[in-house]
Amino acid sequence: MTPVRVIPIHDESPFLGEECALCRSAFMPGDEVIVCPECRARHHVHCWTAFDNRCTAFGCAGRGEISRTPPAPQNITIPIGRESSRVRTLPSISIGNAQGCLVVAIALSIVLFAIGCFGLWAIADYIMLEILDWDYRTPLEGLLPTIQAIALLVG
Repeated sequence: MTPVRVIPIHDESPFLGEECALCRSAFMPGDEVIVCPECRARHHVHCWTAFDNRCTAFGCAGRGEISRTPPAPQNITIPIGRESSRVRTLPSISIGNAQGCLVVAIALSIVLFAIGCFGLWAIADYIMLEILDWDYRTPLEGLLPTIQAIALLVG
C-alpha cells in the first residue's frame, strides 16, 4: 500500500475552507488533511482512517497508509551576494479582448457614419482634389453667364 502524507492546515493553507470528501465539513486551521493519490480528493485524517485508509470518492480505488514521517530535508545552497528570487505578478495594462473589440466597433461606426453622411463620392472627391492634387473637374466659367441670366429672369 502506498504511503500518503498528512498535510497540516494553517491560516494560509490552500485547502482552508474546502470540504472533506466524506464528512463534507470545511477544513479549519489545526486540521490534518490527506490527499488521495488517485483522484486528489481531500479527507480529514480521521475520515480517511475510518474508511479503512481508502478514498471515499465515488469510483476511486485510491488507498494509502498514513505516513507521518516528514520528507527528507534537501540541501539548498544560495549563492552569497544574491537574494533569493521571488516571482512577482504585476497588473496587466494591455488592452483586453473586450476593449479591443470596442475600439474596433467604434472606429468602424465612425467610418460608416462618414460614408453615410457625406457619401462615398464626397470622400473620393476630397482624396482626388486635396491629397492627390488631381484637378479632374471642368471649369464652370462658361456656365457662369447663363446662371446669372437665369437668376435675373427669376429674381
